[in-house]
Amino acid sequence: MEKILVSLYCSSAAALLFTITLIILTLHNYSRTGPGIQKEIEKKFGYYVVFALTRLAAWLFVIFFLTSLPGSIAAYSLSKLTALIEFNFITGLSCCLISTTLVTTYFFLHQLLYTPGTIQLSFQYRFSRLFVIWKILSPKIISGIKFSLTSLLSGTSVIALFLAIEENNTLLVLYILALAGLYAYIYYATIVTEPAIAKASSQTKPNVIMIGSDTLRHDRLGGSNYHRNLTPNIDKLSANGLRLDKCITPVARTAPSIASLFTGLWPHNHKIRDNYPSLADCKLPQPSLIDILNEQGYLTACISDWCGADFAKLSFNFKEISVAEDQWNIKLLLRQGPSLIRNVLSLFTNNTLGKRFLPEFYYLAGVPLIRSLSRECRQLIAHSAKNSQPFFINLFTSATHVPFNSEYPYYNLFTPKDYKGESRFIMTRLASAEEIIKKQEKTSEFFDIPQIINLYDSCVKQFDDEVGKIIDYIEKSDLSDNTIVIIYSDHGADFFETGCWGQGNTLVGNDPSGRIPLVMKGPGVPGGVNFKPTTRSIDVMPTLLDLLNIPIPTTLDGVNLIPYVKAQTSPELFAFQETGIWLGKIPGLHPEQILYPNIVELLDIPDKKSGTLVVNEKHYPTVIRAKSRSVQNEKWKLIYIATYTKPVYQLYDLENDPYRDVIESHPDIFAELKKLLDSHIESDPLFESAN
Repeated sequence: MEKILVSLYCSSAAALLFTITLIILTLHNYSRTGPGIQKEIEKKFGYYVVFALTRLAAWLFVIFFLTSLPGSIAAYSLSKLTALIEFNFITGLSCCLISTTLVTTYFFLHQLLYTPGTIQLSFQYRFSRLFVIWKILSPKIISGIKFSLTSLLSGTSVIALFLAIEENNTLLVLYILALAGLYAYIYYATIVTEPAIAKASSQTKPNVIMIGSDTLRHDRLGGSNYHRNLTPNIDKLSANGLRLDKCITPVARTAPSIASLFTGLWPHNHKIRDNYPSLADCKLPQPSLIDILNEQGYLTACISDWCGADFAKLSFNFKEISVAEDQWNIKLLLRQGPSLIRNVLSLFTNNTLGKRFLPEFYYLAGVPLIRSLSRECRQLIAHSAKNSQPFFINLFTSATHVPFNSEYPYYNLFTPKDYKGESRFIMTRLASAEEIIKKQEKTSEFFDIPQIINLYDSCVKQFDDEVGKIIDYIEKSDLSDNTIVIIYSDHGADFFETGCWGQGNTLVGNDPSGRIPLVMKGPGVPGGVNFKPTTRSIDVMPTLLDLLNIPIPTTLDGVNLIPYVKAQTSPELFAFQETGIWLGKIPGLHPEQILYPNIVELLDIPDKKSGTLVVNEKHYPTVIRAKSRSVQNEKWKLIYIATYTKPVYQLYDLENDPYRDVIESHPDIFAELKKLLDSHIESDPLFESAN
């Protein structure tokens, strides 16, 4: 019993030392995730800061305790094998400290090779200092370190077990066996396996699988004259299906965009106008696509990472949902803790146990989860295919979202081998809201644009490869003939084509952030069609309902595109857009543009119990009033810019000169489009009250 107590005391002391050290270092450099809010508001959550830090300290202690226990067992073995070492508290503590250091170092090196950008997300020092170590690493070296470490720790445990048996120390034998069982459980609980091919049962209705990537640009798909072949799997799907070549989202921000996609409504009708909707507005005003499919007997499910939290926040009503919790919530942001603790805990949480016990770190913004999500999607397909019930699965991933963090070996695909800049693995210095705001205010000269594009393209390539795995699984499961597959995005991205980076900040010219990729293939979908006319994301829901032979509600703003696609005629639609909430003073804004308070003053937490961040109601009218609006068809785009005096209009010829204002030379086009745009703006019930 004495040896067991010494083991536990040593491991506890080592865990406590590591935990206290991290907490002390953290207090000297505290920085939480998420946007800034007013200090007086944040002070009201002081109690939650204490709770969050206590919770994080407890989890640090647990992890350090588990990683140090093998050290105490090793100390016992060494004391029996040599007379030079005595098994006491000092020896045990030393071995425990070494054990935790070795295990943590392994996890750090593993992450440094496979997802170095994840370390860089919260790294407070020059990340280029780690390049020397990174260059040495390879999968073979990591596997070798893992094998050596596992052999060392398990070998000393086996020796300790035999020594305890020799001593006839039954309690110690049971203790060592219990530890071995615990570590075996942890090891096997974190192993993920590919689902077996599940042959589909007979189904009378088509299945639907939607695969989306946040911030995926339309021009990265094949056929767009891009110089890199990034999407062969999506292109194969497109060649045999339908591609909407010019599909426009009404707001290039996630929450309002997916709200329009899944309701078929303009933003002023579903009321989600930005990424910070109130709890009342999260209750959608009419049944969504998911509600309708639920009524039709579908199993509806959603899988996503941090970027898809809105699928649970908004009342889409999926029957099964596996997504992160609301990312715009002060309690979540506080639970994610300061940067140093995030760095350490994220080393151990990118697995099923992390998802279960520390989901705020598993779903940490910027961490690539596309492989895990893709596998989870295939597992769900396997499970659903065995039933006669038709299924609808929505997979939405942040694979192509800033900071453009991809996994090994993708982040190396396009980056020059001799590149030594800070953007080697991710678009840098985006760890805090303040850094994001400062960067949003910078012009292109501040950025390494070619390298950022290299990183982005790497992310696109990884997304396409995972799409290929899902498509391959669908085909092997004999589901292809009865499954509609849709590839989509919520919005694209600006790489300074409009004067700034990001999305939804301005509507200037042929804004790439407002145009989304949309590909469909499956039963009833016209094959081999690249549909050129202007379409809108609000048209996807009625089009899909028609393909599923489900009545289309008459209250939708979108239209069914299938008749036009089959007839190869243009529906002659006009796409309307509005800007989202920009962070900071964005380059490219009109000099007389109406501005609203900065993000710190703009956000409020009216419901302290929930902790949800929303736009302060006293500033909301200004936000609505400050929005730029636009209308476009295949050739022309008219933009309305709100100023403090009267609106400023800009007209762009999308076919011939997409970024030059030609309003002076086309007064007749301006007059025609102005009537349409003014009518759309006037239909916004909040616009009049904001003016």
